[in-house]
Amino acid sequence: MAVAATVLRALLGAGAALIIGRLIDLLVAAEDTGNLLWGLAVVLVLQASLAAMGPVLAARTAGRVERDLRHRVLDAVLATGPWSGRRTGDVVAKATEGIEAVGGLAATFLPNLIGGMTIPLLLGLVVATIDIPTAIALVLVLPLIPLMLRILERRFASVSTRYRATADVLAARFLDGIQGLRTLKVLDQADRYGDDLAAESERLRVETMRLLRVNQLALLAVDSLFTLGTVVAAAGMAAWRLSADAITVGEAVSLVLLGVMLIEPLSQIGRFFYVGAIGRAAAGQVRELMGLATTTPQTSRAGIGDIGEGTVEFEHVSFAYPDGEAAVVDVSFSIRPGEQVALVGPSGAGKTTIAHMVLGLLLPDQGEVRVGGPAVLVPQRPFLFHGSVANNLRLAKPDATDQEMLEALRAAYLDGLISNHPEGLAIPVGERGLSMSGGEVQRLAIARALLVDAPVVVLDEPTSNVDLGTEARIRHALDRLTAGRTVIIIAHRRSTIRGADRVIMLDEGRLVDSRVTDGAASTPDPNQAPRRRP
Repeated sequence: MAVAATVLRALLGAGAALIIGRLIDLLVAAEDTGNLLWGLAVVLVLQASLAAMGPVLAARTAGRVERDLRHRVLDAVLATGPWSGRRTGDVVAKATEGIEAVGGLAATFLPNLIGGMTIPLLLGLVVATIDIPTAIALVLVLPLIPLMLRILERRFASVSTRYRATADVLAARFLDGIQGLRTLKVLDQADRYGDDLAAESERLRVETMRLLRVNQLALLAVDSLFTLGTVVAAAGMAAWRLSADAITVGEAVSLVLLGVMLIEPLSQIGRFFYVGAIGRAAAGQVRELMGLATTTPQTSRAGIGDIGEGTVEFEHVSFAYPDGEAAVVDVSFSIRPGEQVALVGPSGAGKTTIAHMVLGLLLPDQGEVRVGGPAVLVPQRPFLFHGSVANNLRLAKPDATDQEMLEALRAAYLDGLISNHPEGLAIPVGERGLSMSGGEVQRLAIARALLVDAPVVVLDEPTSNVDLGTEARIRHALDRLTAGRTVIIIAHRRSTIRGADRVIMLDEGRLVDSRVTDGAASTPDPNQAPRRRP
């Protein structure tokens, strides 16, 4: 629609130029010009209306492109999970400013590019209806402008790529600084980090000025050389053909006006050249981001519903991360419904990888994982989204009623926080839950897990970072969460293992032992590398 409106506006402008030329001839001949004046007025009104539509269509195009790309990027990031190795700030910059640059490419540069390639040819045909030699002369000059822009584009491509990369690095470092501000203050390094950000900002300023410098060269080439040259050529041809009595005075004026209109679409390409260069560089980054899901571990679940609810089965499962390191090697085990099993072993033994496969965050490279129903995770450090208690609870169950949320909070021993606060469920939790204590964050995560009502629960030592008094309350809440459910515990402390029915021992990604617990005497140290079975 934007391209069609641009082309139609140009054709109306050509019609106005022809009418003006005809009016001049009628005035020279002292003839009536009334009807032509009305026709010119109508053409100019229509042209102005199409000009007003331009920004509206551009904004709509940019909005649709950005919305579509953000959905696709979000899908790719969610499919990728936390294993892409990308910095959060880098991803955020590409998903915000990068996609906005692509939106600008689609909304302004591409319509002007298409118009710049088609409108001069159409106007050349209009000029040919007045004088063919002039049309040929003007059309022969036009290809020089795209050729010059193409030469500048190579320079622009490298500059715009560096600009986007520098902007993304600054965004990533800025986000790191905001998230780690407490650590920087404690270590008395906030000023030094601020100096680093200032230096990175200066690099971005330098790259921005380089980008604008190249753009100004493009404008200089188009506006000063080709625009002036084309207008002079049009005026010269008009004067020559007029002196030869090949055209009238009005037609000569029309030729000059059409010569100006002929160059305008190509001038617009020069004016938005930097938008196109930045947009193309950003498009490459966004395309790379959307392609992450095809180069990282897949994140759909395998085998749901193949077995009884609450059952978990691993059959000759192996998995390696993209760096090639084997995390799980030929692991087989089965967990019965309602059984509590602890995964133990030293760091890097494969406990977390197995848990992620149970949760459906990873698929095995070999073997089969079967989980009877959905699984829910209660981690060491739960993530709370900025918003209210209700917002975070409804992540688990979007249609949860206030009563359901209050019952979940009561089961997690957190109802007192709500009852003692005038805002109730609308209490803000702050950025990453910083306005709540560690114990409250854990119990809110347990309440959220209760609303999921999953038959399989994965616990990643949720009491390891709280004091003894808080630990007791969390354990009571966990007892309610895990009652009647299959529980997989990623164990780091002996106290956690004592509550398990069975212990699965891992080392270097392999299952080396599996035993039923019968008290403290048989409880292994979860951080001790177990001896391999012969």
